[in-house]
Amino acid sequence: MPNVDGLIIGGGFPEMFAAQLEKNISMRESIKIAASNGLPIFAECGGYMYLMNDLTDFSGKTFKMVGVIDNSAKMNDKLQMVGYVDASLVNDCILGSSGDKFHAHEFHFSSEVNNNGQNAFECVKVRNNTKYFAGFISENILASYLHIHFAGCVGAAKNFIESCKDYHICCSNSKK
Repeated sequence: MPNVDGLIIGGGFPEMFAAQLEKNISMRESIKIAASNGLPIFAECGGYMYLMNDLTDFSGKTFKMVGVIDNSAKMNDKLQMVGYVDASLVNDCILGSSGDKFHAHEFHFSSEVNNNGQNAFECVKVRNNTKYFAGFISENILASYLHIHFAGCVGAAKNFIESCKDYHICCSNSKK
């Protein structure tokens, strides 16, 4: 992904376009290579699912996705989560420092098949105080089902931009 210093993959409905996403091999490979080269990537909900190894749709058919996150998403007939959460970062990452807090929203019918233990957030459901861990975090990737509004956490947006600038400088210097 030349001339790209960061990637945000928003929410959506990848299960509705799973066949097309699977067929776009060049995009999947480009994202995977860029991620392995340290490209800052923030993905939420549908973007999170897209970064996983594969996605099983409502009919039970499985489609290959990007494969950056060693996990799978499976669509369920029943809504898995809807509501507001208060989330805290588990570790330092491209959006902030361990302990930074986010007010976010979740809405999804899919579930993760495997949890590899690299959780991004410790969450508390606003309506009933249930605690759980969620998402995926690495040095350059933060992905989860959480929908975060950057206007409500300007510091996170600034941190992501700084991560993109650092990546640009690093990559520009390595090409010389």
